[in-house]
Amino acid sequence: MTTVATMPSWRIYLTLALVVGTAAAARLKVSGKDLTYNGQKVFLNGCNIAWHNYGYDFGNGGYDGTLEQWLREIGGSGGNSIRVWVHVEGYSTPRWDSNGYVTQCDQSGTFEADVKKLLDAAQAADVLVVLVLWNGAYLTNQAAVNLIWDDAKLDAYINNCLNSLVTQVKGHPALGAFEVVNEPEGSILVSSDSEPCYDTTTIGQSGAGWTGLYIPMERYLRFIGRQNQAIRAIDPEVLITLGSWGQFAQSDAFSNTHNHYTDECLNKAAGGSNAHLDFFQIHAYDWGGSWSPNAPFTVDADAYGLGKPVVLGEYASVCGAGTSLPNLYSYAYEHGYSGGWSWHYVATGECSDTRQQQQEALKTLKDRSDHGLVSFPVG
Repeated sequence: MTTVATMPSWRIYLTLALVVGTAAAARLKVSGKDLTYNGQKVFLNGCNIAWHNYGYDFGNGGYDGTLEQWLREIGGSGGNSIRVWVHVEGYSTPRWDSNGYVTQCDQSGTFEADVKKLLDAAQAADVLVVLVLWNGAYLTNQAAVNLIWDDAKLDAYINNCLNSLVTQVKGHPALGAFEVVNEPEGSILVSSDSEPCYDTTTIGQSGAGWTGLYIPMERYLRFIGRQNQAIRAIDPEVLITLGSWGQFAQSDAFSNTHNHYTDECLNKAAGGSNAHLDFFQIHAYDWGGSWSPNAPFTVDADAYGLGKPVVLGEYASVCGAGTSLPNLYSYAYEHGYSGGWSWHYVATGECSDTRQQQQEALKTLKDRSDHGLVSFPVG
């Protein structure tokens, strides 16, 4: 029988290396204004999936493997990351009681396992996953809206679903980041406030508040920040981002922008600390065939003065001011951004390129490393 005492020294070293490697699996991290993976600067070259069956992809029997097939197609085309929407508007998950309190993630009890299946498939395909919990760009379910207004109902969601999800996926090598809500600016109230964090008059001039839900920015920042805190309480190493509908709400660098998602603003609204974002994420679509002033595809990432990585979280050539999709990816890569995700692999709606176009565009960067590694193993 071979024991440690009789084992050759090289086998002891190899065994120890494997144990250490298992205990400290690679994770997506931040280094200054860069994203890194396993100690190397990386560029997130990918797509928004963002759903197969809007709001019904996880839990309650909705997970059918389609997302896994799509991420394999994306990975096979040179993509290394995807952005996926989870609860969306809350019609399937989480599970609500008759008073609008969350009791668990889903009725079937398979929600967390379904998310874990996607992460496992992503790791096998060398693809990182960003999990987007809610959708503020279009929010019609009053139960979900009430989470923003009512701290007790938000507590129930955190305690009875979010904590369980984060616990189940904690430390997964393919978990790129959490994102509490997509484009919250769609649902905010445009109003002045003596506290600059909550004064939305600047972003209101650029079109914020299009859903008519009129939620004060203070309430929305609390909703975001408290979930960020809950995620970090369980998994302090996971990254957190937020997809903003444009540069308008994520920078103080220009007269038509105001950053509502600074560390100060999120911590103030949430109360305490650890409510911050690790990297910023800006969405970029043209307006009437032209880019808005200071849009991402007209400036370098440093122009926003954020001091953190900036990912371009949504864009498409059909709403890209006449720019081809390969050129949009290349611009993001060569102008200081830390990633770019085309919209979107479902390929529906007026601002989406076809799946084939997205697959071909991903190949543009797959062999490059001059501004960050694009092809790297996940795990």
